[in-house]
Amino acid sequence: MKKLFVAATLLTPFVVWQSVTLREFGEWRTWMARQSPDEVLVGVCWPFEINQDGMDKGLTLALDEINERGVRGKRFRLILLDDQLDDERSRLIAIRFSRTPDMVATIGYYDSRTAVRASAIFEESRLLHIIIGSNNTYMTHRDFRYLIRTVLPCSQIGRKLARMCLDRGYRKVAIVYEDSPFGEDLAYYFGIELESRDAQTVYKAAYVRGVVDFREMVDELKAAQADLIFFAGVEAEAVPFIRAARGMGLKTPIVGSFDDIPQMHTLPVEFLEGVMFYSLYNVDSETPENQAFVAKFRKRFGHLPGVYAAQAYDALHILAAALELTGSTSSLDLSYAIRFMEPWKGANGTYDFDSSGELVDKDVFLMVYRNGRAELIDSSANDSPYPQ
Repeated sequence: MKKLFVAATLLTPFVVWQSVTLREFGEWRTWMARQSPDEVLVGVCWPFEINQDGMDKGLTLALDEINERGVRGKRFRLILLDDQLDDERSRLIAIRFSRTPDMVATIGYYDSRTAVRASAIFEESRLLHIIIGSNNTYMTHRDFRYLIRTVLPCSQIGRKLARMCLDRGYRKVAIVYEDSPFGEDLAYYFGIELESRDAQTVYKAAYVRGVVDFREMVDELKAAQADLIFFAGVEAEAVPFIRAARGMGLKTPIVGSFDDIPQMHTLPVEFLEGVMFYSLYNVDSETPENQAFVAKFRKRFGHLPGVYAAQAYDALHILAAALELTGSTSSLDLSYAIRFMEPWKGANGTYDFDSSGELVDKDVFLMVYRNGRAELIDSSANDSPYPQ
């Protein structure tokens, strides 16, 4: 009987903790913010090991800068968790963050299908969600109060990318897209822009991540006679698609939604040659903010930063700017401060948000692989010439 009593006593806190709803955790979070804590706890969810894109390095650089100068006498602390691009793992991380009542904000979510779910969890628990990677257009159309996105939605990316492709003479386009909130959304807006400019979609097919064999699709693409293939999906599937396409002799130009991360360089150099992709960051931008960031990043880590290093660096600094402005660690106060503060200039350009927490506008950059290296060839801004 004594052992049973001890076991029940030990289990009681866990059972009680698990029975607390997300909404109640939100109330608890609001109460803790009123106590003006000395620490600003920020949760980060990202596929660190798979992507190896420098996102964590951008955060580290920003964290050290913020804590060195101090913000309203408070220090920032990060909890970094790897979701490994796994739906269930990302859901559990979102719940863990939501059940951490002293957490002020979260940063991250690379994949739109996990970000959509996480945003609803964070909204229920009154936790600020700063999205730096996922692009599904409708995430900011649900009147969420705790959502900020520092990256363009698919509605803008798809149209801008399509215009750059059309300006380069492509008129007969094949579209291959992932059956997901990101892939469907990006393919839709890319296709809408093609239609508005009298271009032709000669082939369109969806695939399911993790279970697709691209060989049959490549055979169909050979018969489609497209002059460009648009691939709307993440790197994990872009690599086998390009491998299948080039390995089976398909020479049609490819433009994709992947980024220049180490995973792409598992392909032979000759398979990558001429493959295009869009980027949301220009490392060669001559703005003072970017030049300073690139110099500090390169000195510390020995190489140039990528888009997600810049995005993460800016996101943490934007959060610090909101704290400086409000003096509050309330997630809601910080959310509205970011939405309505003056446009903020960072490493990756100017951040200006609308009342829904959506980024108003940014440039999109067209890149191409040449001799195994990614080079800038065009910009949606069209304010300077780039080599063809």
